[in-house]
Amino acid sequence: MRVRLVVVAVSLLVAGSARADADGDELLGKLLARTAAVSREVSKLRGLPLKHAIPNEIVDKDELRARLVKEASDRKTEAEMHAEGLALARWGLIPLDTDYEQLIIDLLTEQIAGYYDPKTKRLSIARSSGDDADRAEMVLAHEIDHGLQDQSYDLQAFEKLPPGEDDASLARDALVEGDGIAVMIEVAMSRVHRAPPWSDPEVANELTKAMDAPGAAGDTTNAAFDRAPLAVREAMLFPYRAGLGFVAALRRRHAWTAIDAAFQRPPRSTEQILHPDLYLADDRPIPVTASVPPVLAGYAIAEATVWGELGFDLFLRSHGVGELVASEAAAGWGGDRVITLAPIANVATARPEHAVGVARFEWDSEVDAIEAYDAATRALADAVLGATVDHGYTQTIWLALDGRFAWVERRGPSVVIAIGVPAWAEPALLDQIWTATGVAHASHAAHANK
Repeated sequence: MRVRLVVVAVSLLVAGSARADADGDELLGKLLARTAAVSREVSKLRGLPLKHAIPNEIVDKDELRARLVKEASDRKTEAEMHAEGLALARWGLIPLDTDYEQLIIDLLTEQIAGYYDPKTKRLSIARSSGDDADRAEMVLAHEIDHGLQDQSYDLQAFEKLPPGEDDASLARDALVEGDGIAVMIEVAMSRVHRAPPWSDPEVANELTKAMDAPGAAGDTTNAAFDRAPLAVREAMLFPYRAGLGFVAALRRRHAWTAIDAAFQRPPRSTEQILHPDLYLADDRPIPVTASVPPVLAGYAIAEATVWGELGFDLFLRSHGVGELVASEAAAGWGGDRVITLAPIANVATARPEHAVGVARFEWDSEVDAIEAYDAATRALADAVLGATVDHGYTQTIWLALDGRFAWVERRGPSVVIAIGVPAWAEPALLDQIWTATGVAHASHAAHANK
């Protein structure tokens, strides 16, 4: 459930009010003139060498938007964005009529205060990044940290994973951004001669809560973000909020070298980010596969992904399951594969209401799977406009008003979900969904014995 269009660092915690006049330009000019000094400060605090100066620039909103639109106009990116939007809409995570590409461009343009681009090796500060010099300098420190990460770990290579590994990719984003947020906070603390705050877990909790709140009434600074669907909004926040929690947990008992070690052995899942003890234990996700079931031979996979603990949690919450219940149901996640199928004749232009969603989830135990099944049943009851055909301890089936079927079924520690299934395919797919999806059982046994 990946929603980042380009690799940018959005300083959500410190975004300030816009100021695009001459005074604002003068402030930003003075800010960038301090890039070398702040780079040395961040390098010393973070323990990453400054191998060479980091080029910088001021960019106005129009130019920034033009860059994002250009990035989105790439055919591969356009196809990927369509497929992702199709999948999110099919699973009910965004409204059916959402222009997903436009939504993401609007969100990124609104949110960016500054960014470091690993492609160009250049640091850019948005002209609307604020009129508070101290606040703007923290944005600068955040982005300089990304420059130092890049010089030591090659962020383009670090963030490059095979297609469909979105959960692992989001986990790596969380390490990168959590590092940047933590550095920004430690720089601010060091300037007032205070020690890093990570010894008290409540400090990190309070800081992450500061990234939860939508804009106040009448505040249009984050209007698009506040209106965005929950799943999109939370996925965009995750690298910063959960990433900070992950880095703070490691820094609680270790020096920055523990974060360096995490770049050498990256977190494998959002589960590991949310539960740092599982990262330290190297608790590995169960690899799950999914292919087109024979009964749907006229369909092709438009998108294949891994939702992870975060994705399952957001699916539940997007369909009315309470935050605490969703969190507890998702916490036993072991692995998954979620595919969205579209008719072969129009995969590139398919509408979400014509797509079929198929997912398989593996859980740490049968008890966890029962909890997940119950929560997924509640979520699908909200997602499917129609009637319940059958409801039992291990299988629940719905018939939607459009004549399509949906169901959730559990077998032991495994759960499958289907949505948008044509009536003619439903009887066969009830069985074929289990043979079209699979799991590496040796890995499952090793995971269960953690």
